[in-house]
Amino acid sequence: MSTSFATTRFSSVQRGRLITAARTTFTAHGYHGTTMDTVSAVADVTKPVLYRHFSTKSELYLAVILEYLDDLADRLRDAHDAATSDFDRVRHCVGVLFDLVECGPHSTSELVFGAGAVGDHTVESRIATALAEFVNTLATRLHPHENRPHRTRLLAAGLLGATLAAADEWHRLRQPISRQSALDTLAGWYCSGLRDGGD
Repeated sequence: MSTSFATTRFSSVQRGRLITAARTTFTAHGYHGTTMDTVSAVADVTKPVLYRHFSTKSELYLAVILEYLDDLADRLRDAHDAATSDFDRVRHCVGVLFDLVECGPHSTSELVFGAGAVGDHTVESRIATALAEFVNTLATRLHPHENRPHRTRLLAAGLLGATLAAADEWHRLRQPISRQSALDTLAGWYCSGLRDGGD
């Protein structure tokens, strides 16, 4: 293994560790409640090491969100590939979204999809673009043969919001029904609306 390759690989692994530490910290304390000192402490690295990878907190925040959305897009692709019917495809996508809400007072999905002002217009714009691209990806996975992109994007955004809210309520009520029943209910509601809806 060449020295340059080993150095690049180590740098990539270290960057991943920093993003993981930042995700934990941002999720627990929010953007404004997190400092670079806190992230470096959680990652067990010095601040100069952190700044070598990320020059600002907003840049680190963006990296957390982009990695999270990339991972979700991969999971939606796998869910789509595993589906055997239209309803099954919707249910699989609902399952991916439902599982974003973690049990407890903090959730990374809340951090990502509730991303607010960070004081850096460039970063805020890139986050907004990434979120819009994710909704487009979800719309494509839900309706791969649909030729009305604006309609499917609206439906995908609605399903995303509804599923996150429902999952949050499911956890709050201490899982009053099984996860399977919850997913069937949400997917059934969505598919029923598609049948009843017009252009």
